[in-house]
Amino acid sequence: MKLQNGRSAIIPMEKLLNYCLNSKHPSGKHKAKVFASALGITAQNAEDLRELIRRAAIEGDVIQQADTSFGQTWKVDWLVPGDEEIILRTLWETTTTAPNPRLISAFIR
Repeated sequence: MKLQNGRSAIIPMEKLLNYCLNSKHPSGKHKAKVFASALGITAQNAEDLRELIRRAAIEGDVIQQADTSFGQTWKVDWLVPGDEEIILRTLWETTTTAPNPRLISAFIR
């Protein structure tokens, strides 16, 4: 199953820069280290990660869905193209008032 409205996914650059690629963020620093070592992506080339996440939203497979009091959450895995077996996991949220998926988090699985 693919992420519904994946082509219209919302991927805030602030989420990437201030969390996923922030080497000083209390929990994001671990993600930042892995993105740098596995994919060579840092805050300086955050647009590259944004593009990978965009592709994951369109091409990746939903592996889990859950209903919350806020709406629905979706877990999507996508194999990053290349020689290695790197899986990008993204977490998304949709609500009845905002049906386009909004990125919650992204990391290498």
